Amino acid sequence: MEFQLLKRTLLTMSLIALCPLAARAGCSNLHGTQIVLMSNSYDPDVLVWDSQKRLSSYATNSYQVARLLLPHAFLARAGTLAILMFCKSNVVRPKYGSSPSDIAGVRMTNGQYRGRKGWVMMGDVHVLADRSTHRRHP
Repeated sequence: MEFQLLKRTLLTMSLIALCPLAARAGCSNLHGTQIVLMSNSYDPDVLVWDSQKRLSSYATNSYQVARLLLPHAFLARAGTLAILMFCKSNVVRPKYGSSPSDIAGVRMTNGQYRGRKGWVMMGDVHVLADRSTHRRHP
């Protein structure tokens, strides 16, 4: 069990290391791109929200409000593959952050949540090298 987790983590990290990160300035031209979801190394799983409004509320409000919103999200494991469907710039204005963040609408293509759609922070999106690979998925 621990070996499988280590193996998956190493595979995901190598995938991320070989792939360029999504550029903020050009996120609108990434529509249809295959991506990997991964947050930071401390907590690599990604919260996927059912609406962009709830994602924004979670990122900008207090702990109490954020806790009430959690039933509207699911936790995608690090390394989950997805297709970037939408990208919106400067949508989330963090309560204590200096600059607004981008968000992305995604559709999972593998794992437990395959086929589900949702919204994530653009910082959790990592673009795979070949943009045309999404055309091979249903």
